Amino acid sequence: MPSPRLRLGSLLAPVACALAASAVTFVACGEATDNGFKPGTDAAVEPDTNLVFEPDAGSVMPADAAPKTCATGKTGARRAPAYIQLVLDGSGSMGGKKWNAVQDAVELVVNQWEADNDATLGVGVSVFSDSNDPTRGSGPYPSVADVPIAKVDANQANSLRDRVLLANSSLGTPSYTALSGNFKYLDTVFRPDKATPPLPLGGTKILFFMSDGDPTDDCSGDGTPCYTLVSSYKRKGFITYSALFADSSTSQTLREFMATIAKTGGGTANANCVLTATPSTPTKLCHFEVDTTASQQTIAQKFYDAIEAARAKSIDPCKLAIEKQGTDSFDPKLVNVDIVDGKGVSTPVNKDPANGWSYDDETNPANVILTGTACDKVKADRKASVELTLGCPTEQR
Repeated sequence: MPSPRLRLGSLLAPVACALAASAVTFVACGEATDNGFKPGTDAAVEPDTNLVFEPDAGSVMPADAAPKTCATGKTGARRAPAYIQLVLDGSGSMGGKKWNAVQDAVELVVNQWEADNDATLGVGVSVFSDSNDPTRGSGPYPSVADVPIAKVDANQANSLRDRVLLANSSLGTPSYTALSGNFKYLDTVFRPDKATPPLPLGGTKILFFMSDGDPTDDCSGDGTPCYTLVSSYKRKGFITYSALFADSSTSQTLREFMATIAKTGGGTANANCVLTATPSTPTKLCHFEVDTTASQQTIAQKFYDAIEAARAKSIDPCKLAIEKQGTDSFDPKLVNVDIVDGKGVSTPVNKDPANGWSYDDETNPANVILTGTACDKVKADRKASVELTLGCPTEQR
């Protein structure tokens, strides 16, 4: 079946139609006349404009997609962004099977992120005490060898992989130095007072600390300096997770150190976790624990699952930021919402705070909140987006 097309004639000038990248890319802004929108026909170019707009591949024209004279354009709503800084222990104790498994896991995770092509996800990595650490474990971190946070496109994916795959484990475990430097870095990126960032503003800042050994610097005693540090950044809205690479020699003291990092940082692996929990009660662990005595494939998968779980726990997929188009008017009483699934099929959603959509603020909304079956639909489809039609009174359908 030919792709539906839109042709825009002389009415284009007085009518501003915003097209959001995350939404289905056809917009009807006028009456359906011989000079206007022709659903289901092949390309017809209005002679006085020579402009043709086509939907993205896979877009599906809804059956009731007749244009409405009240519509002034469309915009989208996107998942709240996340900025993740992976802080990875490259010390000597991570050598051998552990480091090989970590390398496999990083490749697995990065490959998936690259395939997702998620414009709202930024990832960076800082590896401390590995063979390519130019500071030889003394910091500050991130070092010049590390990879700043950016959207995981092909270039960023290659940089993330290379930082880990081209290194070997090497020195001690300066946990405090690694944490403090990377927190400071996270505190400086994607701030509202910064010029145009490479990722959307307003996201959640996540630090994921991954280690297998007892700290060898300021936190080598009872861990208090690290807990105080993590707590101070939690008050700023940061979330800190921890993953312990464990084997039969892992002490309960180290396990409780990693658990306390996670609980103090608000990034617990399990609700109602207990700091003194052991692997015998995995649902009580506060940190993510990776058993490095398992097969390399299992270790890699566990590592991947831990990072994805941390992201999912930190970001509410049903709270979606409205992509307002510059200075275009946005009247919250003249908005209708559709969910566009990963195949481009659009489904209207009623405005209903119990089982539909609502605003976070009816007067000056920044987010669309999905509930009930609407929320379930977005959760089940990672490529789903939300499309807002502007200019028409909100309907109940």
